Amino acid sequence: MALAVDFRQFTPRNSRADLIRKLEQAPEEHAEALLSAYDLLQRMHEKGLIELANGLLSASDTVVDRAVDVISSKQAVTALRALLMVSNLLNSIDADELHKLLAATDAKPPSLWEIGKQAMSANARRGMATGVGLLNLLGAALRK
Repeated sequence: MALAVDFRQFTPRNSRADLIRKLEQAPEEHAEALLSAYDLLQRMHEKGLIELANGLLSASDTVVDRAVDVISSKQAVTALRALLMVSNLLNSIDADELHKLLAATDAKPPSLWEIGKQAMSANARRGMATGVGLLNLLGAALRK
């Protein structure tokens, strides 16, 4: 047999009163966090970071325009391209071979003849040609 259910009137929550209640309870529940936040704000104020952030927000269009001018300059584009090329070169270096080369410092140093034989290898000549080419580029840039 079915039981009768009490009829209740739906009353929507007063969201404003609920927010005020939560706000009043927040200092008790989050006292330590609030003290840390106040301390952080004070230190930022002492260092002038709040004024700096306020100024950046006030002049946001000007700051963005200047940053775009700097980033799109020829020098920045060239530096970024060079950085990407060097990072690609570093990715292609065999880390194990580099470790063996650098860890062999306690071994007997190679003779001049062995160094000369290594210098005649195709990879060494390629590296020397790249180094000389870089010196030519830098010399031409210094002359301008």
